[in-house]
Formats: sequence, structure tokens, C-alpha cells
Amino acid sequence: MGLFDKKICDICGKEIKFLGNRKLDDGNMCKDCAAKLSPWFTGRKRTGVEAIKQQLAYREENQKKLAAFNPTKIIGDHYKFYIDEPNKCFIVSYLNTKWREANPDIIRFADVRNMSVAIEEDEDELYTKDAEGKSVSYDPPRYEYEYDFKFHIDVNHPYFDDMDFTLNAMSNKPENPGDARYMELVDICKEVFRIIMNREFYDDRSQFNNPVCGNAQSAVSTGEWFCPKCGTKNSDAFCVKCGTARPASALFEPYYCSKCGHKIESPDDLFCPKCGNKLK
Repeated sequence: MGLFDKKICDICGKEIKFLGNRKLDDGNMCKDCAAKLSPWFTGRKRTGVEAIKQQLAYREENQKKLAAFNPTKIIGDHYKFYIDEPNKCFIVSYLNTKWREANPDIIRFADVRNMSVAIEEDEDELYTKDAEGKSVSYDPPRYEYEYDFKFHIDVNHPYFDDMDFTLNAMSNKPENPGDARYMELVDICKEVFRIIMNREFYDDRSQFNNPVCGNAQSAVSTGEWFCPKCGTKNSDAFCVKCGTARPASALFEPYYCSKCGHKIESPDDLFCPKCGNKLK
């Protein structure tokens, strides 16, 4: 069979238009039928015609169930969890208003084997100008950061094993492990883990984050400190990673308001100077 010979979809029987073929293990499928498969399904080229037909039959049943699916909680950011707590099931969708039309798979709590979140750091070095106007590194080098919250869900499902997505939008990333945006995403993870997994979400950067309650951190100086900008552990006067100066008082580490993310630099502040949130 030549490249430009007419092909018929082995699923719906219609002619496949030019560049519309989606190859299966033992046949062909049109792009319209492919669009009906689960968005989490990744094994099309290794799957036969009969298995695809079975999945599409399941997808039709899932669409019918969605008509009666009524979430009691909607949690999320770019991607959202629509959770039906009484019936212990949920869907994940990035569409705000037309999620039913997208036919997201309904997942039972009992079918979730595990959840994890990888908080990935993107580091970009900052530069200054020398006497000749050339860009040069600071001494020590300084950096700015962005963070992505990569969600991974292991599920017991006949058509896929994993659900992977970035919780935050690409255009709205947190820039500091203590800022309001970062803590907002941490709180989303905590609530999802609590409801679906019935366990706590642990942020491995929490060692240098402001506690959720928003109370000030005071510690006896040990000669070591965590940078309030990037979280690096230091013992010298300046952060070895980003160049931030060590906090003025050895008994007080700057932290961030749990409500708005404003940096609190004085141990005497009882309220956030930006939003008025009570700190102590």
C-alpha cells in the first residue's frame, strides 16, 4: 500500500483524510476517533483495533456518568481537581467551564495507588555590567528562580497507569519557596492529599519555609543559616549560591507572611506591614 493510497478507519469505517491517520498495532484509526480516547492513554501504537474499540465503549460510559457527576470541591490552579467527596471519586481537568465536554476520566479514591509532587527548580544566573559595559557574573554569583509543581498519580485503571501534569500554569510560576504563590500551590497539594489519600503532603523545602500558621521563626544561632531567597544552607556572611547577605540578627531569620508572601525582616513586627496579617 502506497503512502497516498486511501485508508479506512478500522474503528468507525470512515475514510481517513490526508495526514489524519493514527496508526494502531494492527490497523488504522482516524483522528476523530483518536480524540475520543482518554487523555492519559499513551500506548496507541502498541494497541490493537479491538482493544481501542473496548476503550471507546468505556469512554462512552464515562461520558454518561459525567452527566451525574457533581463535585463538592474544586481544588487547583491551572489543572483542577473536581472532587465528589460523598462518592469518593474525582476528575482532573484544565478546562474551567467545559470540562464535561472534554470527558475527563472519573477516578475512584480506591484506585489511586500513590500520589507524588516533584517541585522542580529552574535556576537562571543574574549578571551585572563591568567598567567596559560587558555582562559579568556577580561575585559570588547570584541567581533567580522559578518553580514548577509536577503532579504524578499512580492509578489502577485498565487503560492507563499514570496521570502526569504540571499543577501551575507556565505563565504563573512561584519565584521563591516562601512567597505567597509558592505557598498557595503547597496548600493545594495538602488539601488534595488529605482528601484523596488521607495523608499529609510534605514539602521537602519546608525546612526554610515560613510555617503555615505564619508565626515568626526564632532560633539560637549555630553559625549556620538558610538563605531567605533561595534556601541554601550557609555558614558565611553571604549566601554561596545567590549572594544574599546573612540576616542582621543571628537570633532571627527573615521569613515570609503566610497570607501575602511579604518578607518580614524585623523580629519586632507583630503584623505584616503589607497586608496586616497577624504574625505572632
